[in-house]
Amino acid sequence: MARDMPKLRRFINVSEDIFVIRNLIGAILQGIGLAYLVPVLLAWFYPEEIKFVIYFAIPGAASILLGALLSRHIEHIEDVNLRQAMMASAFIWLFASLLSVIPFMAIAKMSFIDSLFETMSAWTGTGLTMMSHLESYPKILLFWRAWMQWLGGIGIVLVALTVLIRPGVAAARLYRAEARTERILPNFVNTAKIIVQIYTGLTILGAYLYYINGMSLFDAFIHSMTGLGTGGMSSHDLSIGYFNSLAIETITVFLMIMGATNFTVHYKLFKNRSIRSFFMDIQVKTMLYLLGITIPLIALSLVSFGHFNPIRALRESIFHAVSAISCTGFSISNLGNYPEADKVLLTLLMIVGGGAGSTAGGIKLIRIALTFESLKWTIQQAILPKGAVIRRKVGEYEFSEDEIQEVLGFTMTYFAFLLFGTMYMMLRIGARFADALFESASAIGNVGLSVGITSPLLPPDIKILLITLMWVGRLEIFPTIVFIVGVLMMLPRRGE
Repeated sequence: MARDMPKLRRFINVSEDIFVIRNLIGAILQGIGLAYLVPVLLAWFYPEEIKFVIYFAIPGAASILLGALLSRHIEHIEDVNLRQAMMASAFIWLFASLLSVIPFMAIAKMSFIDSLFETMSAWTGTGLTMMSHLESYPKILLFWRAWMQWLGGIGIVLVALTVLIRPGVAAARLYRAEARTERILPNFVNTAKIIVQIYTGLTILGAYLYYINGMSLFDAFIHSMTGLGTGGMSSHDLSIGYFNSLAIETITVFLMIMGATNFTVHYKLFKNRSIRSFFMDIQVKTMLYLLGITIPLIALSLVSFGHFNPIRALRESIFHAVSAISCTGFSISNLGNYPEADKVLLTLLMIVGGGAGSTAGGIKLIRIALTFESLKWTIQQAILPKGAVIRRKVGEYEFSEDEIQEVLGFTMTYFAFLLFGTMYMMLRIGARFADALFESASAIGNVGLSVGITSPLLPPDIKILLITLMWVGRLEIFPTIVFIVGVLMMLPRRGE
C-alpha cells in the first residue's frame, strides 16, 4: 500500500478532495447539532432534569456553528465523486461518535473510552453497552442513547439528505456511500423523505402498541425507536425480558422484522395496500426461510439440554432468532447460558443480517441469496454450450458479473474482519471460540447481542477493537478503508 501511494497521488486532486469533503461534513454536522438539541425538550416533561440540559445544548450549538462554518461554500460544489462521498460518510460516523461522548462523561461519569464505545454502539445501531443499572440514570441520557440509535438506523447521511443537502449529484453520492442503493422515487432526496415518513409512522405505531399493552409512555418510545432502528438499546438491564410479557415480545418481533425489511417493500406495501408484495420480496423470503430452519433447531436444543419446557423454548428461540437476523440485539434471557450449538446458530443469523436497504446490519440477505445463486450459475455455465446466456437474476434484482464479483469480494473481506476480531479476543482475553465469534459477529454486524464478554472490565484494546468493528460494519467496510487510504494520501509527503 505504501509503495502504491505515489501512483495514487498522481490521479487525485488532494486540495479538491479536502474542499469537497469539508463542505459535505459541515452540512451533515449541522444535522448532528440539531439532533443534539432534541433531548433538551425532555426537560419540559421532567423538570428535575433541567440541570443536564447544558450537556446537550452547548455541544449542539457548537456543532451547528462549526458545520455552518465548514459548509459555507457548499453551493460551489458542482460534482462529488464516490471516493469523496465515502470519505465524508466514514468521517462523520466517527466524528459524530466522538462529539456525542459529552453527556456520558458528564452525567454518567464514564471514562472517555467507555463513552466512545457507547456512542459508537448507538450511532451504528449496534446496542452493545458499557452501562448497567440503567434504571438509575436520568431519562434524558437514556433518551439520548435511543435517539442516536433511531437516527443511526436510517443513517446520519440519510437524515441530512432530507433537510440540508441540495438535490443532485452530491446527495446521490452520499446516499450510496452510506451503503444504500434502493431508490423508491427517481429523485434521491424525495426517496429519503419517503423513507423518513415511513420510518416515523412505524415508530409512532410501535410506541402506541407498546403503550396500550402496559409500557409507560417513555419506555414505549424508547423501545419503539430502538426496535425499529434495529439498535436494541433498552432502558432496563434485562432488556425486553424486564416486562415478561408475550404481547410486548410479539410487538417487538414485529418491529424488528419491519426494521430488517427493505424500505422499498414498505413503500409498496403502503402504496398497493397489499401484503403480497411483502412476502414476494426475495430478501423477506430468504429471511423467513432461515428463521424457519433455525428456530426449531434452537428450540429443540434448549429443550434437549433441559434449559426450558417446549413452550418457553419456542418463545425464546423465536425472539432471539429474529433479534439476531434483524441485528437488533434485544433479549429476554441470558444468552451466556445457552448451549454452544445455539450460540453458533445465532452467530450465523447475525452474520447474515437483514435486508439491504433496511436499518439492519450484517452481510445482508440479498448478498447471501446472490452467493448461493452464483454457485448455481457457475454449474450452469459449465454444463450449457459455450456462448449460452445466463440471466443472473435474484427475485426482482438483476446483477452484472462485476456486481457479483463485488458481492463476493465484500463477503470475503467481511469474514476476514470477523475472524481477525475473533482470534484477537481469543488470544488476548482467553475467550472460547464460540463466545469470541459471537461477540465479534455482534459488533461487526451491528447487532448488540452479547454472551457476557462486553463489559467495562474489558482491556482498552479490546474495546477499541469492538469500536472499530462497529464502525467498519455500519459502513460496510469499504468506505472506512477508502477513508483511511484517503487520509494517508492527504498527509504531507517528506520534503514538502
